[in-house]
Amino acid sequence: MPTYEYECPKGHEFERILPVARYDEPQTCECGDVAQKLISRPALAWASREVNYDCPITGIPITSMAQHKDNLARHGCQQYDPEMRKDADNFRKRTQEALEKSVDETVEAAIEKMPSRKKEVLERELTSGMDVDIVRQTVTP
Repeated sequence: MPTYEYECPKGHEFERILPVARYDEPQTCECGDVAQKLISRPALAWASREVNYDCPITGIPITSMAQHKDNLARHGCQQYDPEMRKDADNFRKRTQEALEKSVDETVEAAIEKMPSRKKEVLERELTSGMDVDIVRQTVTP
């Protein structure tokens, strides 16, 4: 709840913590006079994230934001951003699409190089309802 400051006609200043719904209600000082609301600067608080973990690389305890930033820089790391996950997912999707396109082009090129008799056998096998399992292998030179 917000804190409001008041001053009565006799110069007494006081604060009241009130719900926003009671913002406009007149407030009475201890002396009995109705007080006027003062315009005051908002309360600002410096909030910093709590940091308390052990570095997964070295095991050294990290207990402050300065240590955290220094530790990230020392190991060539960067602060995690939730958008990074989206970027990584998009990268994996593009990589997968490029791989599938490459496989399709390689298969089409291999079929084009086949002798016509072998193409006919392949076509018959595929149109006869043959089950095909796609197996990817890495060939090392």
